[in-house]
Amino acid sequence: MSTVIPTQIEKCKGAMLTTAIGDALGWPNEPRAKNRAKSRPKIIDHFIEWTRSSNYPRWHDEKILPGEYSDDTQLTLSVARSIITGDWEKFFAEKELPFWLNYERGGGGALLKAAKSCKEGVLLWQSNYTRDYFNAGGNGAAMRILPHIIASAKTPNTTKLMIEVIKDTLITHGHPRAFLGANCYAYALDYLLRKETVLEYGELVTAVIDGQKDWGANLNPNVFGKWINSAQQHCEYDFFAEWKSTRDRMIRQLELIRVSLKKGLILDDTKVLTDLECFGKANGAGDVAALAAIYLASRYANNPSLGIKIPAFLFGADTDTIASMTGGLLGMLNGLDWIPTEWKAVQDYNCLIQIAELLFADNKREATKEEVTEAKAQGNRWRATPIGKMRLIDSRSVSNGKNGVVQIEKWETILGQTLYTKTFQSNDIQSQQLQINNQTQMHQQPTLFDMASQMQVKKTAVSPQIPTAGQQNIAEQKQSRQFVLNMASISDLLSNPKFKTNITVGKMLKIIRSLIENHETSTVIAKKYRVEQSIVELIDNCIIYTD
Repeated sequence: MSTVIPTQIEKCKGAMLTTAIGDALGWPNEPRAKNRAKSRPKIIDHFIEWTRSSNYPRWHDEKILPGEYSDDTQLTLSVARSIITGDWEKFFAEKELPFWLNYERGGGGALLKAAKSCKEGVLLWQSNYTRDYFNAGGNGAAMRILPHIIASAKTPNTTKLMIEVIKDTLITHGHPRAFLGANCYAYALDYLLRKETVLEYGELVTAVIDGQKDWGANLNPNVFGKWINSAQQHCEYDFFAEWKSTRDRMIRQLELIRVSLKKGLILDDTKVLTDLECFGKANGAGDVAALAAIYLASRYANNPSLGIKIPAFLFGADTDTIASMTGGLLGMLNGLDWIPTEWKAVQDYNCLIQIAELLFADNKREATKEEVTEAKAQGNRWRATPIGKMRLIDSRSVSNGKNGVVQIEKWETILGQTLYTKTFQSNDIQSQQLQINNQTQMHQQPTLFDMASQMQVKKTAVSPQIPTAGQQNIAEQKQSRQFVLNMASISDLLSNPKFKTNITVGKMLKIIRSLIENHETSTVIAKKYRVEQSIVELIDNCIIYTD
């Protein structure tokens, strides 16, 4: 490797790219990926096409193209977009996480529960379902925190950075293993970002051990007082005792890594990673992923390609996340000039570069507006969604056996990220739709993103002021509200078991009337008719404005 030290922006671009590269290389080999391949491939240098057995929204085989990434990178980009808006906590919890449910790929249980809770308008730690939350110590938080480090590149403040990472983590995870894993990884990334000389062998591990008072500090009660009170009330364990125990164990593991690295050529990666619990019951924990990534980045600082490939093919471990986090560290150390040509085929290469630039910019929102304006000038097929403009790129159907098909739509955000959404269409529904209008072309039917756009319009179009009679008549002449069903929305309703069992036709009509009149919120309507708010919101998706 060259001894030329990359600039900070080159480091940030490299980290963003290699995070996605590690994710894409390791995802096919991750135990939960449900790869249809029966044999394990050998360690290879390139991305592969593979088939994933998916059960959402119904069972089907999903083709994953070479270089496509999983939820690790999806949520990294979600956090990045949230930071760019300026009010990242609110945007991430209220917009990004709920909308992520429409296109998630490989999300873990804790993340899915948190996203569903956010969709219902409440954070998990403030809900009635805290038991699983405070036991959630997975790496779903650590894997997504890179954007915070890039965003703070020009304003170094370790204490503030740790607070931002903790705020991000607590949205989805409540166990000390998640917090300390995310903090430790963030500290390592930040150290490499600010490193202006050649990294000595083993230096990163020593730096992280020396920084334990920063990344391992107890939660500040002045900042997290309400959360701490909730933890003390609902935890089945002593939170701060568990915090200390986890931190002490991590320090011992870091010392083990430091000693192991001194073995040089006789170092056995498998043994060290086994000692770090990468193959045990806790292999998906936040602290395990962070420690494994720090070890591998330290070991292969001068051979980053190998450093990413090894965890990506570490069968039995959490391959996509460990490879992704290792990639983040190696990219932050070495920049992007070393990245092999074949790895530049990673999904959304240009988007990842652009996001890093926007996060690094002095005025993130203004820089983003320029990019959005330029993208809009290239065409008028953009549609509004809760997380920004998108356009449809492609659509295809895959079989759900004799029951119907799963429609997979490929979308592109205005900043260049590609997303895949899915809807189930039963054979019966397809027949009914053809009888209703056999002239309608598929591309003319409203889609999930049309509905999302309509939801945004409703929130912004209704004035908080009560109009005069004359004003109301003018408004009614301009707009009316209609209830519209298409195949996608019918599928959403019929595939929801609570909808099929807990609502009558009469009750549904009353809910539709209330929504069209627009006098009450979905929360009020749900309580009024004794149905879940999610059901009301499903129906609400079908209410549109017409001129």
